[in-house]
Amino acid sequence: MIRRWLADLVLGTRLALSGGGARTALVRLGLTAVGLGLGVVVLLTAASVPHLLGARDDRAAARSLDPAAAVDGVDPVYVAEREDEFRGRGLQGYLVQPTGPHPPAAPGVDRLPGPGEAVLSPALAELLRSPDGALLRPRFPQRVVGTIGDAGLTGPNELFFYLGSDTVARQPHTVPVSRFGAEAPRRGLSALDLLLVVVGATTCLVPVFVFVVTSTRLAAAARDRRLAALRLVGADRGQVRRIAAGEALLGSSAGLLAGGLLFLLVRVLVPEITVSAFRGGLFRADIVPDWRLGAPALLALPLLACAAAVFALRKVVIEPLGVVRRGPRTRRKPGWRLLPAVAGGALLLTRPGDDDARNPAVVVGVVLVLVTVPLVLPWLVERAAALLRGGSPAWLLAVRRLQLDSATAARLVSGVAVVLAGSIALQGIYARTESEQPVARDVRVLASFYATSFADAQAFANAVHALPGQGAVPVRTVGQFENAAGERTPFRVGTCGALRVADCRDGDVYAVAGGGHRPTPGEPVWFTGSRPAGPPQWTVPAVHDVPAVGDDSAALLVTPAALATASGAGLTASVTIPAADPDLVERVRNTVGWNGTVYSLGTERDGTHALVARVLSVGSVLVLLLAAGSLLVAAGEQLRERRRSLAVLMANGVGRGVLARSLLWQLAIPVAVAVVVAVPAGLGLDWLLLALVAHRPMVVDVPAVAVLAATAAAAVLLVTALTLPALWRTTSLEHLREE
Repeated sequence: MIRRWLADLVLGTRLALSGGGARTALVRLGLTAVGLGLGVVVLLTAASVPHLLGARDDRAAARSLDPAAAVDGVDPVYVAEREDEFRGRGLQGYLVQPTGPHPPAAPGVDRLPGPGEAVLSPALAELLRSPDGALLRPRFPQRVVGTIGDAGLTGPNELFFYLGSDTVARQPHTVPVSRFGAEAPRRGLSALDLLLVVVGATTCLVPVFVFVVTSTRLAAAARDRRLAALRLVGADRGQVRRIAAGEALLGSSAGLLAGGLLFLLVRVLVPEITVSAFRGGLFRADIVPDWRLGAPALLALPLLACAAAVFALRKVVIEPLGVVRRGPRTRRKPGWRLLPAVAGGALLLTRPGDDDARNPAVVVGVVLVLVTVPLVLPWLVERAAALLRGGSPAWLLAVRRLQLDSATAARLVSGVAVVLAGSIALQGIYARTESEQPVARDVRVLASFYATSFADAQAFANAVHALPGQGAVPVRTVGQFENAAGERTPFRVGTCGALRVADCRDGDVYAVAGGGHRPTPGEPVWFTGSRPAGPPQWTVPAVHDVPAVGDDSAALLVTPAALATASGAGLTASVTIPAADPDLVERVRNTVGWNGTVYSLGTERDGTHALVARVLSVGSVLVLLLAAGSLLVAAGEQLRERRRSLAVLMANGVGRGVLARSLLWQLAIPVAVAVVVAVPAGLGLDWLLLALVAHRPMVVDVPAVAVLAATAAAAVLLVTALTLPALWRTTSLEHLREE
């Protein structure tokens, strides 16, 4: 029995390769392979995400600092971590100061740089050499002695550096490191971000299986004629179903091969196209499908294709004398088609909780709601086509075609409908997360410069005042010291004019009333954050009492001459520049260099949320392209199946313009119905997830929903335009011959 079944499957594959002529069969097989291949690419890409994120996190952990570890035979290196930006691109790295000839090894680096040397990532080195990096070069005056290898970068386009300096030990937030590598903290996701991931992943994956079923049904009429011929020579109905499964198995196998080749092409192109989509870009080697996810999905595709091919024969009577497809049939009923939506809504109504969006009930509920869209669509298209009357010849041709075969049209646009419904739900959740992000107001640039003396702080202030339009901006110099008991005292350093103290003399120290801990004159203290630890760095002189001045939070006001006896004072000079233009921000960063930090206040964003949003945006674009590609493939095959009837219409005087408009209406009407289904489904799913799962009010972004619906309409116009050349060839009179 097994041998007989295998023989039937082999016969099906042979018929798929030769049925209707070798050329026609190969074209049909190619179209099916392309449709399935697009789905395979999406599945393989989705299965690669866990490995991709894990590899990035592992490399980030390998270069992270582990100050607690002490390694025998390794000379510690003082390291200060720095994060910066250049025209919106993240820029980060380490300032290093070796303490001996045997520093620890950093991943991807042959040796750590010494004072005045730099080791840069390839992308950063290229940026500095390009004209676009002119404003960035002042931050890297060091001599470049090497580049960072892939093992030390999260992505090929990451801007990362190691800069050697002999002042790192005296800077704040510096740690001695004997080994690079520690467990990196994993990104945490809020409830809304989890919902974004769940809905985004479902929206990207559910259409794939819809497209697989659609691609399997290509050239169904020609296949049914071949099966009728087999019935004529003695094949029974069971054999017919197995032969049909064999044809689908060949198409799905070709789709797996085509998808694998397309996936390899994606891996080649990814390092070039993901710069703005994923911070730092993606390494080609990171895009490796997880076999635990990819293998079941890829094995499911041939099974799904065979099941779809056999299931499609349930209402087709294939007899030795022909195929009965257009006989009287009952209307589709909506009852069972709504059951998945009811079940999905019931699962979401279980309210798994604010912080439990990972609950499988949420995932299954989203899948069931989205699956309802392609199930309800054929019934609605059939009902809509039955109600349409009158119109131009192109309209009449389109409506009559839909009335005769509405299921094919519904299958063509079902993928677009699923993508549209999921995108609307995704957009609603994204709008809610955006509304909970910090509102950008009072945009300012805050620059902090780490100085070891008041002279250094004053030099920084002079450099800031030399910037265009910043001659009068105030620069504050502050610090903090602690005594042997660990009591800390914040202080501010400035001239008498800046401190606004009556009867002020340079060299005096003033204690502000109510300002906090007051040190004892003659008490030895250490400046907080200063290195190395050793003898006291300053002895507090006589202190004079003054009333509180303005909103100054310092406990002491110190004049410059009073610090003349200090050894290596740890000071911070800070300046706030309101509403700075981009070039001025970069000049401020250059002025600070790596002896401080620069922040853009009022524009802070959650990095994890931004990462999730970028990834989902890329996924949505890929699935939209998949939807358009599948629609184009299916529309092209429909033209091939109808080439003789179209040629007959052309021979009887119907113009090509009428046929083109008819083709447009045949796609536009089902798409309009798909929009009518997808918009309420997407909004309903959005409400279920936000109100019942995340317990947040629903936000409807009407312009975004309108844009998404317009995108579906644009897809119809695009597919119609791309199929016009095929239509011109199809309407050739030579197709009047029976092949």
